[in-house]
Parts: sequence; structure tokens; C-alpha cells
Amino acid sequence: MKTDLKEQYLPQQIQEYANVLRRGVWQIGLVTLAITLAAIVVITFLPNEYRATTTILVDPQKIPDRYVTSTVPSDPSERLNTITQQVLSSTRLGEIIDQMGLYPEMKGKPREDVIERMRRQITLQVKQSSGQGGLGSFTITYEGSDPQTVARVANQLARSFINWNLKNREERAEDTTRFISTQLEEAKQNLQNQEEKLREFKMRHLGEMPDQVQTNLQTLGRLQVSLQANSDSLNRLEQEKQMLIRLPEPAPQVAPAQLSERGRLELDQRQLSYQVWELRRKYTDSHPDVVAAQARLKQVQSQLAALPPPLPGVETKETSSAVVRLDLIEKEKQRLMQEQRNIQMQFQGYQAKVDAVPLREQELSELTRDYEISKEHYRSLLDKTFSAEMATDLERRQQGERFTILDEARAPERPFKPNRLALMIGALVVALGFSVSLVVAREAISGSIKAERELKSLLPASVSFLGSIPSIETNADRRRQRRLHALAVATSLMACCAVAVILWKVHPIL
Repeated sequence: MKTDLKEQYLPQQIQEYANVLRRGVWQIGLVTLAITLAAIVVITFLPNEYRATTTILVDPQKIPDRYVTSTVPSDPSERLNTITQQVLSSTRLGEIIDQMGLYPEMKGKPREDVIERMRRQITLQVKQSSGQGGLGSFTITYEGSDPQTVARVANQLARSFINWNLKNREERAEDTTRFISTQLEEAKQNLQNQEEKLREFKMRHLGEMPDQVQTNLQTLGRLQVSLQANSDSLNRLEQEKQMLIRLPEPAPQVAPAQLSERGRLELDQRQLSYQVWELRRKYTDSHPDVVAAQARLKQVQSQLAALPPPLPGVETKETSSAVVRLDLIEKEKQRLMQEQRNIQMQFQGYQAKVDAVPLREQELSELTRDYEISKEHYRSLLDKTFSAEMATDLERRQQGERFTILDEARAPERPFKPNRLALMIGALVVALGFSVSLVVAREAISGSIKAERELKSLLPASVSFLGSIPSIETNADRRRQRRLHALAVATSLMACCAVAVILWKVHPIL
């Protein structure tokens, strides 16, 4: 039962709404037309926004990397982010604003607001390379109210990106070259210090180097032979001396008194010398017998020295030759003993050098290792310096990776916004909806009864509904209605013509 009533009620309600719209059709049309015309005028005079786009290609290095390796980081995306921060900095954007006279309508506003507005109107879009997956190109878009200006600003921004890229690459290459050159100078100084230490070490320990061991051993062999020959000579002289000392005293021939005294002393000297020699072979120099014999020998030598010199031709031939020979033997022994001491000193010196070779070899190995490390480090930095200088020259000649303009920005022929056609259609839909809502709302709050259902809802259930009398229009009502309709149509046509003339003469719509 309820379902049947609901099904009967819905068509009746729809019919009532249709009657409401039919009664207010002229109001809906006039309100919709008025709002639409007003919206068209407003939309038409909205400021145009133009967009200019330039495309920049990332052009790779001209010379292969196997010939010249760039010292600039090879990630273009990272460099693009850095360059973007530089180009879109407040200082750079402020220079472009002053140079091109942008945003004159914001002349009295803070500088930061003007720069921020320009920054919002700049769009950077990166396009990845399909071949290597890196940065292939990117576009710079600028939006503004003047087509010529947006094209000039977009091209100026593109040139700024190109110039900053070249400047950054050259600066980085030069910084790398300076850094490596500084390291090279330090490495060179360190290498010179190592060379000086090595030279001083070799000079300070001359003869103790491992490569001189064979020479030192040969010298030691020669000194050993010389020392043996010296010892043999000393032994022969000592034997000859003992033979002369043991010779019998010859008989004097002239000056008996003088000869007997001198001869006796010389004989005593020879005998005491032989006695001292024999005692020293058995005992040390501190032995009492040796000390007593040496004392008597010195006493005889002093007595012999106190005698007057012998007259020429007085001493015997045998005595004279023996004394002279003993004197010569003594002098030769002194010379050989001094030579022996010199040989022994040289032998000890060369032996010390040979003994010091293992220690010097270890010290030399440490110095040589440090020197070789410094030398290799210097050679590596020298090669890197040559490569860095070539890379810097490559950047100066603009033969490295660079940005080039692929498509230059041109002045746009049409604005990209506002989309006036879409806005006008939207305004028409909104105006129609508003006018319908206005008519329905007016009917709802008017308080008049337009349908049988409304009357039944107001009367008690005991009251019976007999029937309804339709609206009766008189001729005067119809004439008044026609005049109102004609006036509305004429007014609408005049408004449409006025709007059309204004748009045609003053501002084209599309």
C-alpha cells in the first residue's frame, strides 16, 4: 500500500516542479542571460598569460675520454641542480628584472615579493637520455603577460644556464689543476728532502754501504798481507840485531884507554840489550828482573853518551860497522812499527765498516723505500698535472661537455590561459543552475498554494476536497504578459549586442 502511494506521489511531485519551472521560465532565462553576459565580460577582460619554452641539449665531450679525461664531475644532473640554484638566485633574477623592466605593476612592493613571483613563473623540466639513461636535455619555461617579453626572458635564462655551466666547468677544472699543482710542489719538496737525506746518509757512512762490501774485503786482504810482510821484516831485523849484539868484542888497535872504556860500555850495552830482550820474552815489562835490566841498560847508555866522541879513525872497523848497523836497525824497526800501527788502524777501520754493513743496509733500505714512495707519488702527481692542464685547456676551448640551445624560445601567438571558452561554458552552467535555484527558492518561500497536495496537507483529514478551479487569465493579463515578454526579449537582445560590440571593438574574446 505504501509502495503504491509512493509511486503515485513521485510523478505528481515531478509535475509540480515542472510547473514551477514553466511558470518561472522567463525569470530563469533573464537571470541566466544576465549572469552569463556579465561573466563573459569579466572573462574576456581577464589578463592573458603567455608561456615561452626553450630547450637546452646536453652536448657530450667532443674529444674521447681515452685521450683527455675531464676533471669535472660527470653527473650533469648534479651540476644542473647547482646551476639552477645559481641562475634562480635572488641576485641573478634581480638583474634580469632590472635589465628587462619586468613587473612594473609591482614597483612599490618589496623586492623579495617581486623575485619570488618571477621564480614561481619559471619551470624547469628535465628529460632523461634514452641511450645512456643520463641527462639528455631540459626545458626552461617562463610565464608572463607579454608574449615578446616571455620569449626574451626564456632565452636570457637559457643563456644564463649555458654561461654558468661553462664558467662552473672552467672554474672546477682550474681548481683541480691548482690543487694538483700544489700537491705536486709539496711532493717535489718531499722528494728533494728524501734525496738529500739519502745523499747525506751515503756521505756520512761512506765505505759502509752494501755495494762497497767487496771492495772493503779486498782492502782488508791487502792490509793483512801488508801487516804480515811488516811483521816478517820486524822479525828479520830483530834477529839481525841479536846476532850483532852477541858478536865478541874485537881487540883495540889504537887509543887503548879510550877504546877500552868505550868498547867496554858498548859491549855492556849490547849484552844488556840482549838480556832485556831475553827477559821480555819470558816476563812482562813490570817484572823486577826486566825493570832492573832496563835500569842498568839506561845507565850504560847515559855513560856512553857522556864520553867524548871518538876521534876519526880511532875506532876499529868492526866496532864502527856494528854500532852503525845497530843504529840503522833501530831506526828501521821504529819505522816498521809505526807502519804496523798505521796498517792496524786502517785494518780496524775497514773491519768496522764491514761489521756496520748489516745495520747500514737496514737503514739504507728504509731511506730507499721512503725515497721510492716519494718518487712514485711525485711521478703520479706529475702525470695527473699534465692531464689536469689538458682538461683545463679543453674547458677553455669549450670542447668539453656543454649546454647548447636546441630550440630557441619564440613569442607565443596565443595565451595558454585563461581558457575563455571553458570558463564561459562553466559560467553558463553556473548561471543556469543559480537561476533555477532562485526560482525554486522563491516558490518555496512565497506562501501561495500551487497544488492540490499542498492544500490537503494544510486541511484536517475530516475536510473533504471537492475540486479545483484553474487559473483564469483575462485579456488584460495576457497583454501585460506579452509586453513584459517583449521588453525582456528586447532588453536581452540589446544587452547581447552591447556586449558583442564591446568585445569586438575593445577586446577579442578568443
